[in-house]
Amino acid sequence: MRPSRKSPNGTTKDLPPEREPLATVIGGTELQIAYRMGYVLNFYREPSFRRIEMELGLTRPEIVTLIFLNFREGVTASEICEFSGHLKANISRGIIALEKKKLIRRAADKTDSRRQQLFMTAAGRALYARYIPALRERERAMLACLTRAERNEFERLLDKLAAHVPQWAALDEL
Repeated sequence: MRPSRKSPNGTTKDLPPEREPLATVIGGTELQIAYRMGYVLNFYREPSFRRIEMELGLTRPEIVTLIFLNFREGVTASEICEFSGHLKANISRGIIALEKKKLIRRAADKTDSRRQQLFMTAAGRALYARYIPALRERERAMLACLTRAERNEFERLLDKLAAHVPQWAALDEL
């Protein structure tokens, strides 16, 4: 018997042979899209972050903070939390650790001294430069099965989903 999956309307469909291995992983979950997105992301993120943790001694909140600061410096811990979805306590611990390692520095905002802006140091940039090539390569490998047209469409759809996050993300947090 070939693996099948329930469609949103409750009917069962046989899956094409190329989808059978995925079907055995997804099983009978009712969260077919979210589960598949998580499945793919976990296989990208988990091995990558574990390697960075083991080889460079950075925690996940530290990794996320450096990634964000490379993109946009002068932000606050709260802004990193909004971007990443990480808990403020975890990001705050990561920021304290990065500061102790001299990978980032804080500075009071010139317009509001209560606001602490974050900046990467030269050492932080150097460490970031050591791990980001492996993350880029892993992303290329993850997307290698897509044609250029499929990748463009995938990126368009991801942009659309990302833009929609504020409308649903905090509706009913558990």
